Amino acid sequence: MLRPLLISASLLGLAACQSPITAPPPADGTSTPRPAAQIQGRASYLERIAPPPGAVLSVQLVDLQLADTPAAVIASADFRDLKGPPFAFALPYDPSKLRPNGMYGLHAGVRDAQGRLWFVTDTQVPVTPGTDAPVEFRMVRVAGEPAAAMSTPWQCGDQRVSARFDTPARGMMLEIDGNTLHLAQAPAASGARYADAAGNAFWSKGDEATLTLAGRAAVTCRQASQGSPWDAARARGSVFRGLGTEPGWTVEIGAGPTPRLLAELDYGERRIEVAQASRTEEGYVGSTAEGLAVSLTTKREACSDGMSDIRYPASATLTVGGRTYRGCGRFLTE
Repeated sequence: MLRPLLISASLLGLAACQSPITAPPPADGTSTPRPAAQIQGRASYLERIAPPPGAVLSVQLVDLQLADTPAAVIASADFRDLKGPPFAFALPYDPSKLRPNGMYGLHAGVRDAQGRLWFVTDTQVPVTPGTDAPVEFRMVRVAGEPAAAMSTPWQCGDQRVSARFDTPARGMMLEIDGNTLHLAQAPAASGARYADAAGNAFWSKGDEATLTLAGRAAVTCRQASQGSPWDAARARGSVFRGLGTEPGWTVEIGAGPTPRLLAELDYGERRIEVAQASRTEEGYVGSTAEGLAVSLTTKREACSDGMSDIRYPASATLTVGGRTYRGCGRFLTE
């Protein structure tokens, strides 16, 4: 096992300074290149964890009869923005570099943003260049890297959740609004399920999952690549964001003496906007372009959204045309 790992790691290093192979320019002098030959495939691993942040999949086409030499690498390419696993790839190569009756294989590895190797092929992956059949292979974990260091962001309804899987301990940690839940692996018909005695559970199946907090109704989750809704609201210049359930709604208020108020109501089916709201001692008031009266009252007090144990530092009451929506929120400039 040790020798294949060392060979794979050395080949990855040798290919680091090489550029992916592209097809040569056409003989007629035009600027349109001929299509390069490609090897298509999918790389995966057994662990139910997402790749580390900023991960890169490196794939090389290797002449197996020249292994352990710089000439072994026929083509190489890096693939970023990984979704999965499995990771689909198309490796271009120059057919003129192939030898008659040669023996070829693929080596691959996943590195994090700092260049540390996390997963690598530990056996030869035979491949026949020129065939159309996709190549599928599995990588293994590199010893010495803590599984808990891999964190996956999930968007569960209006909540941003960070999941850290600990494969050796058969468990995971969920970070939700500054709180950490330690969940143990639990039986599941499919996918990976983790739960505790308090009724908290996280059940993942590929890039989708469900989150249950304190035994309440499960919320659908999807893997996320951007910041939380609170970060996004702050980036838009909002100073307060509120939310509520049954029916689901959100509201944001901008900065300045006459800020913009924007709300999405009834699970996103309605969208209202107050172009210039007025500040009051308790919040904001104004009207939409259609003349609909709107008010937002905020209070600095502990608040729960009623669907989970998440605590917020403020309460929010939104009134739109006589209908009242109650919920919680945060002051985003603090």
